[in-house]
Amino acid sequence: MTDDVEPRRYRTEDAEEVTTLLNRAYRELQEAGLNFTAATQDVATTRRRVAEGVCWVVEHQGRVSATMTMSVPPPDDIRSLSEHAQQSDTGWLCQVAVGPELRGRAVAKTLFDAACAWAISHGITRIGLDTAASAEHLIAMYTRWGFAHVDDIHFPGKNYDSAVMTRDLPSE
Repeated sequence: MTDDVEPRRYRTEDAEEVTTLLNRAYRELQEAGLNFTAATQDVATTRRRVAEGVCWVVEHQGRVSATMTMSVPPPDDIRSLSEHAQQSDTGWLCQVAVGPELRGRAVAKTLFDAACAWAISHGITRIGLDTAASAEHLIAMYTRWGFAHVDDIHFPGKNYDSAVMTRDLPSE
């Protein structure tokens, strides 16, 4: 865990900063040709997606510089595409983003640890996520966190296939 950042719960007034962060953090994936929603989403989309779950943020130098949302149950679109998102007691990681200024400092892992602690305390036994199958650096990070690749899907309107990854959580 990094020593100078502390996750906190999202507040409604964070919506614009979270949107700016998501657009910034996903820009390089967009430049690589992947049309992730987060690369271009507006504030209304951020509010809607955050409302689907529990969101944490990390501030750095007075602004939101990292975020992660856990949706319980997983969002409808992933549940319609993967049986792994249909299992009861499953949380889904969504819109994980760390600004370039904090990358390489275990900030995403710090957010993930906060999300896991919350999930365990709320009876969640499995966490899933999806990401572009070609985003090898993200697949590698999630694998280090204990996730296993369990499915491949394709979201309508996306120009890439997604890898579905899951991992079990210890009981409380």
